[in-house]
This record gives sequence, C-alpha cells and structure tokens, in this order.
Amino acid sequence: MPVSRRSLLSGLAALAALPACGLDRAYAAALAGAVALPPPVRLWLRREGTGEEVSAIVRTPDGDYARDLLMLSWLLRDVRDASAAVWIDPRLFDLLAAVQGAMSAVHGAVVPLIVTSGYRTPRHNAGLEGAARDSLHLAGRAVDLKAAGYAPDALAVAGALCGRGGVGIYASFCHLDIGQARAWAGGRRAPPAGQPAPGTPITKPKEPA
Repeated sequence: MPVSRRSLLSGLAALAALPACGLDRAYAAALAGAVALPPPVRLWLRREGTGEEVSAIVRTPDGDYARDLLMLSWLLRDVRDASAAVWIDPRLFDLLAAVQGAMSAVHGAVVPLIVTSGYRTPRHNAGLEGAARDSLHLAGRAVDLKAAGYAPDALAVAGALCGRGGVGIYASFCHLDIGQARAWAGGRRAPPAGQPAPGTPITKPKEPA
C-alpha cells in the first residue's frame, strides 16, 4: 500500500489535533520510514477472548489476494453473536498488514495484532452503547484492535500513516477502518476546523445588538 508524503503529513496532523493522542514524534518518524518499505504479504492476528491465532498470507508474490483470506475473515467473525461470519473486505487486511509491518520494523520483531472486534451483526451492533447505526463493522470494513506493549495511540499513528480511512482512539483499543478519512478520540469525532471540542469551557456570548 504506497503512502505519499502528503498522506503521511495529513495523517499525523489529524492525530496530533486529538487530545487523547500522546503523539510520540520520534516513533512517528520511525514509522514513516518503515511504511515506505515493501509491505509484508503475511499477517499475524490474535483474537481476544477466544485465544485463536492466524498467521496467513494476504497477497501472493504476484500481488493477488491469497486463499488464506478465508481464515482471516473467520477470525474477524462476530464471536458474541453465534459466530456469524462474513467475507471481510480484503483492503482491511492490506491495511492491517501494512500497520503490522511498519510497527514490526520499528520494534525489531513481529508485533502481533490483537483483534477485539471485527464483523458485527446488526443485532450485536444495535445493542452496543455509542455504536454508529451505519458502523463499518457491519460491512466487514472495520476492526478494533490492540498490540501488546503498545498504547492505542501507537496503533493510531501507524493506522493514519498506512491508510486513508477512519482512525479512532479509545482507552484500551484503536479503531481502524477503510471508510472515509477521519479521526476521533474517546468515541467522539474530532470537531470541524475552527470549532472547539465538546466540553471546552466558554464564556457567556454577547447579546445581539
């Protein structure tokens, strides 16, 4: 997944604006160099709660998607609703492989990504407080994850550098998706430019003349 310098800078700028992101610029700079490397073709995922692991090939040497995507899609099933499963958008695995490759290059060893939520059934999603009605989890285009030894911010920086979709930072995990480019923290999306963040103290406005 090629990443332009403009994409790198815009991704970092979006994350730096979030109050929940303790952006480590040295780490971000190291990641920026790592994402320029050829992406790995293998992805190693663990599933929180089930103990399952899958190390699978995402793309063949020819650049085509591999049959191993079936195993990766199964790992991202809805384990809270009868293990319902769908075919996950392969571009999500491209993103995760790029994130894992960049973090592993900086770390010096493979960093397994731990999936906390992948596909969600409509029933499961409707029962989650704060979940978007049109969540990309419903379409197999989003994942919540963590990495042992790393804060969610670290994953968010890698996700912003490697992809062009949504990046959300939460207390114990990071949300990544392949939808429209946007960033938010703590479940609240970043306010439009020029607007204060929710909860910012304000003074009483003047009465109109």
